[in-house]
Amino acid sequence: MFSENDKISIRQLQALLILDLFGTGVVTLPRQTVNVAGNDAYIAVLLGSIIMAVFTLVFTILGQRYTNKTVVEISQMLLSRPVGLLLSLGLAIKIMIGAGLELRIFCEMIGQSMLFRTPIFITALAMLLICSYVSAIGYECRARTGEILFVFVFVPFLILMFLAIFTADYSNLRPVLSHSTSDIAKGTWYTILSFQGLEFLFLVFPYLQCPKRAKKGMLQAGLIIAFFMTLITLLTIAVFGQYSVTNKLFPVLQMMDSLQLPGSFLDRQDIFMLWFWVVSIFASVSAALFFVTILFERIQQNKNKKIPARKWMLFVMVIVFLVAILPQDVASTHEYMERLKKYGGTFYILILPVVLFVIDNIKRRKQV
Repeated sequence: MFSENDKISIRQLQALLILDLFGTGVVTLPRQTVNVAGNDAYIAVLLGSIIMAVFTLVFTILGQRYTNKTVVEISQMLLSRPVGLLLSLGLAIKIMIGAGLELRIFCEMIGQSMLFRTPIFITALAMLLICSYVSAIGYECRARTGEILFVFVFVPFLILMFLAIFTADYSNLRPVLSHSTSDIAKGTWYTILSFQGLEFLFLVFPYLQCPKRAKKGMLQAGLIIAFFMTLITLLTIAVFGQYSVTNKLFPVLQMMDSLQLPGSFLDRQDIFMLWFWVVSIFASVSAALFFVTILFERIQQNKNKKIPARKWMLFVMVIVFLVAILPQDVASTHEYMERLKKYGGTFYILILPVVLFVIDNIKRRKQV
């Protein structure tokens, strides 16, 4: 971005992808899937997460074929310049709206659990300033920060997961497969759409040190996410039961708070989950600021009058901030988020990569 240190390793990309994809999904997905699939929700989450892991391979194969290009250039090459520019602009808008809505949900949760009297716009602005600073320094800085934070958030997270495994009531999971195939399929669909941030793989390959080795690394990261999202959903149902989960706005955080660490001096264990969520939102919002700025830079046609990256960053910050503060309440924010996932997520995470992949294969066969 504003520096030249923008090359990252596959390990760093794995850490960033895991942090980016967890985001709000880790605290809202169990309730959403239980609403439609009941106590079989963890099966739906497992299936959806595995499909998501497979889709990372589609993004990765495209990225490996065009290592120095992003979706801006790839879509113009495969679908024509006007269509490519329109799709790239739509992706930038989708990422900005998604980042703003995730930031608003984060501010609501922080307001309900910690900063009770702090206005939402103050929390949103503080997070935006921190994210913009890290994004402006360069992608390597963001990658190193994510790599360090990954260790510090996953250790307490794994400890709480280990404790929950031995304290949960697994009778709440019975009867198994009590819901219809259509209900499980609907929960699978919700799971796939919850992984907002997967579209960042459209933009990351020019910043990889060894893009040819990315396929195995991305599949590993996808499977790790699949395992933990399934485990979290299963334990949430086992602790509360399906009917109680549907009545809780953030059941995962409440599950963490209900756990009792032996000999612990902490009154609230959910602070670890909140810390994990803060880091996830930091990762996803900083990624949005960085990549949307890159998108706008590459969309520009007139290179002689190129707008500086700092001005694009400021513009993106303003849009994300406005999206975060405009919804009236958390319920309307969730409604907007679901619409964005349903339409924007379906197109940019599921349809567009497959279309580009198929067209690229057809053109390559014609050239042989």
